[in-house]
Amino acid sequence: MTPHPWSLAGRTVLLTGAAGAVGKAAAAAFTEAGAKVVGVDRNKDALVSLIATGALADGLAGDLTDAEFVAQIVADQPEVDVLVNNVGAGTSLILADTTDDVLDHMVEINLRTAFRLCRAYAPGMAERRRGKVINLSSVLGMHPVPTVAAYAAAKASLIGFTKSIALEYAGRGVQCNVLAPGYLAGPKNAEYFDSDVGQQFVKRFMPTGRVGPEDALNGPLLFLASGMSDHMTGQVLVVDGGYSIW
Repeated sequence: MTPHPWSLAGRTVLLTGAAGAVGKAAAAAFTEAGAKVVGVDRNKDALVSLIATGALADGLAGDLTDAEFVAQIVADQPEVDVLVNNVGAGTSLILADTTDDVLDHMVEINLRTAFRLCRAYAPGMAERRRGKVINLSSVLGMHPVPTVAAYAAAKASLIGFTKSIALEYAGRGVQCNVLAPGYLAGPKNAEYFDSDVGQQFVKRFMPTGRVGPEDALNGPLLFLASGMSDHMTGQVLVVDGGYSIW
């Protein structure tokens, strides 16, 4: 029987940020599609819980800004078919208050973590003539707002980086794409979007009248990870409920 083009059976997915709202939903979706999903996160207890529920096949707990931990990941999982760089962090500061340390942290967590893992895994994917790299940027990397200069700079850099490696590996069976989400529901954003200010923001800037659910990225992630996207590389797939139309 010919495998369904959405199927990830026999594929290993390395998913960073696996314990966050997006990561948890994605882990379950990848597993349901037949993949062996290895989650990476600082939250060891959450990884253990996801393994217990069957959403993850395995988990590696540690800090991705630590080069030794990255080396440990590669030693534990030397071959992956799909690399999803989902770890990240934001900040909200006016430019005058954005120190070099803040900028360095934004670049470290939002760009360098993905850079190191791509550098570790893309050559092996190319040797096997098969692989998918999905880097999670943000709509704010293309359509920023005031007070996110450092975050927007890092996320925009991630887009440029992904396009460059997409060209480098395009002829060797590896597709490298960016997923750029907009505002999503979840614990981090709940207080803001439940407030009067947050509600006014949704009414003014969200054409759909709502922020995205926690599993809003599942379909796009499965598309980019599967054979359905084999002729797509170096692209930015925006999933923002129409926010960037304005």
